[in-house]
Amino acid sequence: MQYITIFDYLLLPVYLYVFYLIIKSRSIKYTDPQLRKYYFTSFYLHMFGSVAYAMMVQYYYGYGDSFTFYYGGNFFTSQILQDSSNIKYFFKPALEIKAWFDSEVNDLSVSGYFGVESNVSIMKISALLAAITFNKYLIIGLFFGFFSFAGLWRLFLVFKDINKGKNDNLLAWTVLYMPSVWFWGSGLIKDSLCIGCVGFIVYFIHKLFVKKEFSITAIVATILMVYALSVIKSYILIVLTTGLAVFIFYKFVTPFKNLVIRSFIIIAFLCGVVVIIFVTNFTDQLQLLAEESMLQVESFQRNYIAVQDTDERSRGNLNFREIDVSLGGMITQSPVAIFNCLFRPFIWESRKIFILLSSFEALLMFLCTVFILVKLKFIGFFKEIFSSPFLLVSFIIALFFALIIGFTTYNFGTMARYKIILLPFYFFTLVSLYTIAVEKRQKV
Repeated sequence: MQYITIFDYLLLPVYLYVFYLIIKSRSIKYTDPQLRKYYFTSFYLHMFGSVAYAMMVQYYYGYGDSFTFYYGGNFFTSQILQDSSNIKYFFKPALEIKAWFDSEVNDLSVSGYFGVESNVSIMKISALLAAITFNKYLIIGLFFGFFSFAGLWRLFLVFKDINKGKNDNLLAWTVLYMPSVWFWGSGLIKDSLCIGCVGFIVYFIHKLFVKKEFSITAIVATILMVYALSVIKSYILIVLTTGLAVFIFYKFVTPFKNLVIRSFIIIAFLCGVVVIIFVTNFTDQLQLLAEESMLQVESFQRNYIAVQDTDERSRGNLNFREIDVSLGGMITQSPVAIFNCLFRPFIWESRKIFILLSSFEALLMFLCTVFILVKLKFIGFFKEIFSSPFLLVSFIIALFFALIIGFTTYNFGTMARYKIILLPFYFFTLVSLYTIAVEKRQKV
């Protein structure tokens, strides 16, 4: 089906110019020319990524979650236009909306999407944006990309502040300009909203509790972003909360010099973490993520079979397996899961152009990691991480994301999309460690 029409292309320059004017007006507060350059370049990349992603889904794949969300948004808007009382379904749970959809349309190919709260939330956002975008797929995608850019930029500002303005150029290239982030994080999909929300949450928490700059706006915005994440992908919120808990714990335990007291606090903290894992729906979230990944692969396979092809080019060597979402299962499989997420696919595993590009990025991550390990030595690498609460939190967040994504994702294409949430944190950790290594060498 043709979702991108001639009207999308006619409206595209108009909306791009509007977004440019917004960015230009907000850039005035950045007096540093280099910072303004990072700001505009990141904006350009996200807008390009939004258009490129939409064209890839339309002309290369011809199907995808993005179209399903847009289709769902169209269902909401068309039903509300027919009967204004249907607006009540904006406030109904997913199962009721699925029943409503089945009674009106009963399209079994997408019916399952309407029964998942996170999917329905994206459809609702798409429906709301339809009012100011003439309901054009390409333009709605631009809004998702713009939100992703805004959140990522604020995350960059936090990292820049923590790194004390050192190696800003390197930080910009690894956090703002990384291709996976501005490509996979700029379309009409969940990941765009997730990375935007994460950026805003980290920025406002840093502003409120580290910079000590109280703001009602920051508090309200944080609550809204937290709620959005809890609906779209709650495991991301769990990981961020874990990082925040580690930061608070670090600040609390470091003043105690007595080894016995420290040990007691650490044991109590670890016991608390285990209890939280058991009393929350964390394992349910992992299973849901695994099932979502599995359904995507099965959907890809069905579509490829229809055109006498298979998804082997995308699946590579990530074999299907039963997921053991117990704590013991995660611990046992964690090294392989983390390695797979961070450093695969390998170049020789790439059978599609997009997977090949992802493999280059994975290779870059591997080489950068090895370089920093050699630079600081293995012990020094972890010593520096544990010497800074910011580095420790960033590293833990990156590893937790890598563990969960590598543990539950079967498909290299899906993994490339999911892992964009960890890339800024992981590369910030490497850039900060590189900064420390250079400073140490200069002192010698």
